[in-house]
Amino acid sequence: MTPTPVATDLVLLGAGHAHVEVLRRFAMRPMPGIRLTLVAREGFTPYSGMLPGLIRGEHGFDAAHLDCAKLAAASGARLILGEATAIDLARREVQVAGRPALGFDLLSVDVGGLPAMPPGGGTPVKPIGRFLARLAEIERDLAPGQRIAVVGTGAAGCELAIALALRLAGRADVVLVGRTAPMEVTPGKVQHAVQAALAKAGVEVATGAEAGAHDGALLALSDGRTIAATHVLWATGVVGPAFLAASGLACDDTGCIRVDASLRSVSHPAVFAAGDCAAMEGAPRPKAGVWAVRAGAPLFDNLVHAARGAPLMHWAPQRHALAILGLGRGRAVAWRGGWAHEGRLAHWLKRRIDRRWMAMYQGLRPMALDDPMRCGGCGAKIGPEALAEALAGLAEPPRADIPVGLAEGDDAAVTLPPAGMAVVQSVDHFRAFLDDPYVFGRIAAAHALSDIHAMGARPWTAMAIAALPFMPGRRMGQDLRAMMLGATEVLRADGCALVGGHSAEGAEASLGFAVTGLAAPDALWRKGGLRPGDALVLTKPLGTGIVLAAQMQGLARVDWLAATLASMARSNGAAAAVLRRFAITACTDVTGFGLGGHLMEMLRASGVAAELVASLPALPGARELAAGGVASTLAPANRAWLDLGDGEAVALLSDPQTSGGLLAGVPAEQAEACVAALVEARCEAWVVGRAVAGSPDITHAD
Repeated sequence: MTPTPVATDLVLLGAGHAHVEVLRRFAMRPMPGIRLTLVAREGFTPYSGMLPGLIRGEHGFDAAHLDCAKLAAASGARLILGEATAIDLARREVQVAGRPALGFDLLSVDVGGLPAMPPGGGTPVKPIGRFLARLAEIERDLAPGQRIAVVGTGAAGCELAIALALRLAGRADVVLVGRTAPMEVTPGKVQHAVQAALAKAGVEVATGAEAGAHDGALLALSDGRTIAATHVLWATGVVGPAFLAASGLACDDTGCIRVDASLRSVSHPAVFAAGDCAAMEGAPRPKAGVWAVRAGAPLFDNLVHAARGAPLMHWAPQRHALAILGLGRGRAVAWRGGWAHEGRLAHWLKRRIDRRWMAMYQGLRPMALDDPMRCGGCGAKIGPEALAEALAGLAEPPRADIPVGLAEGDDAAVTLPPAGMAVVQSVDHFRAFLDDPYVFGRIAAAHALSDIHAMGARPWTAMAIAALPFMPGRRMGQDLRAMMLGATEVLRADGCALVGGHSAEGAEASLGFAVTGLAAPDALWRKGGLRPGDALVLTKPLGTGIVLAAQMQGLARVDWLAATLASMARSNGAAAAVLRRFAITACTDVTGFGLGGHLMEMLRASGVAAELVASLPALPGARELAAGGVASTLAPANRAWLDLGDGEAVALLSDPQTSGGLLAGVPAEQAEACVAALVEARCEAWVVGRAVAGSPDITHAD
C-alpha cells in the first residue's frame, strides 16, 4: 500500500488513452499524499490507432496493447480489474461488478464510448477488447460464402472494412454500409484514396440509408432495402455508457459527460473526464484517439491541482490534428485541414508515430517512495467509527457452538467444541503484496485456512489481525471493509466463522488470521507417513513468488498476474474434501519454504526420499520470468537449504508460495483416480513425483 498518508483518493475509471498518459506522468512525478487507483475493464488496454494493423496481421497483440499491471506498477497505482456499473456521486463511490464499492475524493473517467446501434443489431467495435474476442469467434466459425457488414462510413468503419477484407480474402465478403459516402467530410484526395482502397480490397459499398435491425441473415436499411449478412459490425459514432448519465452527471444528448475547458464536469466538481466519453463545451472535437492522447497532459495537471486545492488550468485543444488512415498493402492516407497525402510515406509515418507512442509506456518501471513516521501503540488503532463501518454485516448470527462471537461485541469469543473432536489451530499473517484490499483479503484468508486443510481438519472459527496505513476520513474504514469482505467470503465458503479480531494502524497494510479447525483424532493428516512408492500429488501450480517479484519490478504481464492472484485466492477446501476420499498417507501445504522445503519436511518426518518429475507445473509466466533471473527475495535462502544447484526446476522448487496448494502422499494404485477426482471437482492436480526408499533427499527423474 502507498507508504505516505493518503490525503486524496484519486480513482482513474477506465484505461483509455488519456489515463495512460496520466499514469505515465505519475510514474515520472510521484505525488505523495495522492493514492492513485486504476479501474480497468480488461488487463490489456488497446491502442485504437493500431487496431486495423492488428486485424491486417501487420503486428501482434502485444505490440498493440499496453499492460495495465505494468502501468500500475510504474505509477504506484492500485489496479482493480473489473467493470464499473454505477457511480454514486452522493457517497463518492464507484460500483464495480463483483466487488466492494471504491471510494474517491476525485474521479476521472476515461471509459471510452459505444457505437450508436439498435439493440441486438450486431457486434459493436468498442470496447475493442471485447470486439477482438468476438471477431476471433466470428473468424473461427466462418463458413464459405458468408458476408460481413461493417456499419459506418467514417474513418473507423472504412479502415476496419479494408482491414477485414484483406484478412478474410477468399473466405468471406465484406460490405460497408452507411448513410453517407465513405469519408464524405474529408478532403477530396482522401475520399478518392479511401474509395479506391475499398474497391481494390473487394469491399462492396452500400450507402444512402441508415442500418437498422439484424435478424442473423439480413440487415434492414431505413429505405426498405435489406442486405444479406451473417455478421454485422458497428463502427458508427459513439455514445456514452448508460451508467454515466444514470449517475446524475450532466451529459450531452449522446450520454457523454459534459466538461469545461479544465476537463472537469460542469455539474460535479469532483469528477473529470476525457476521451470518447467526454464532451468538451465550447471546443467540440471529433471522437478520435488523437484528442484523447492530447488530453492526457492537461488532465494530469488539473487532477494534481484539484488534489492540492490549486486553481485549474484551461486547455485549448488545437483545431486540427494530423489524421492517418491505413489503406493496407503498405499504404496510407494522411491529412490535416485541407492538406492530404496518400502513399507509402504516409504508412511509414503512421507506423513510426504508433511505435513511438507505445514505446513511451511499455518501458516504464516503478519508483520507490520514502516511508513516513507515525505514532504506535494503542494510539495507532483504527477508530471506532471506521471499524464499525468496516465490519457492518460481516458478523455471523449466534450459533450453538459459538454462543459469543463477533456479533455480540464482547471482549472475547466463546466457543464450544463438539465432544470427541480434536481442536486444530494455526496462525498466519503477512504484509500486503498488492494494493487491492479485497483480493488481498481473499488470499490472506485462503492462505490461513490452508494449514487447517493440510491437517485433514475442517475449518471452524477464525480471528483476524488487520493493519492499515493511516488515512484520514472514511478511507481506512473503506479499505478495511473491502479487505474483510474478501476474507469473509472465503471463510464462509469453507464453513469458517469469523468470531473476532483486532485492527490497528501500521506503516503498511497487513492481515492475518488465527484459525481453528475440528477433526476426529484418528482422521488427522500429518507430514510423516510417506511410504516408498506413494505418489506425490500437488493441487496448485508453482511460481507465485516469482510472479509477485516480477510485478514489483514492473515485469509481470497482467494475464500472468491475474492467473497468479486467482490461484492464490482459491481455498484448498475443495481439494481437501476430495483427498479425504482416498487413503492419504501424509499431507502438507506449500507456502514460504517452497515445494522443495515443505517436501523435505515431509521426507525427514517419514524417513524416505523423493523423486520428482522433470517438469513441474507452473503458473503462466513463471518459467519465462525465472529464466530472466526474476526471483523472490526468500528464494536464495530456500535454494541454499535444498542444496540442489540451479536451473528451472530448482527455481520452481525453491520459490516461496503464498497460498499454495496441498502436497499429499497417495498410494500409487489410487493416484490416477485421485487426480481425476480433483480435476472433476474443478481443482488443479498433478502427480509431481513419488516417494522412494532412502535417506531424505530430492532427485529428479530423467
